[in-house]
Amino acid sequence: MQASQEELKIGIFLFPDIETLDFCGPLEVFTAANIATGENHFDVYTFAESTAPVKTINGLSVNPDFDMESVPNPDILVLPGGDGTKAVIANPGLLQKLNALQEQTRHTFSVCSGARIPAVLGLLDGKKFTTHHSVFEDILKLAPKARVRPNNRYTDNGKILTSAGVAAGIDLSFYLLEKLKGKEVMDITARYMEYPVKL
Repeated sequence: MQASQEELKIGIFLFPDIETLDFCGPLEVFTAANIATGENHFDVYTFAESTAPVKTINGLSVNPDFDMESVPNPDILVLPGGDGTKAVIANPGLLQKLNALQEQTRHTFSVCSGARIPAVLGLLDGKKFTTHHSVFEDILKLAPKARVRPNNRYTDNGKILTSAGVAAGIDLSFYLLEKLKGKEVMDITARYMEYPVKL
């Protein structure tokens, strides 16, 4: 696959009690690709139900760039995990808006327990998935037709991708970076971050 030269929009969904590294890891990889290469590969932004500050499960306060009404349609949608995903999947209006966004994406990927969101939306039916080791049974209750891959750091179903817990979101981000922008960009980014990539 030839690496894309266009700037791709990456929307990272935020919510209360989100796991910090679940969203900061992918954010770092894709923004570091811009910094390390000096090129505008990605336009990375965050969004949430509103633009009010979001408190992560670790106590960090984060200001979303957009709310659900104003967020630009992303080429890549990132669905992080954290205990707050339980409230997200219990909110039909929010789920409807997230589903409308993912319908427009080239890729949608979950990190950790963020897999609850595509599971509830039916996006994992018949597809491979991985998630945090403590969440597999929960996902299979939400999506009984999903195909569990407990030993994978990440899975690629084409449009829908998933990663295992927390730090595995960085691995999936590097995998997708190489897929979209090529090995040279991925290698330069990994060197910049001093991250040992093992794809």
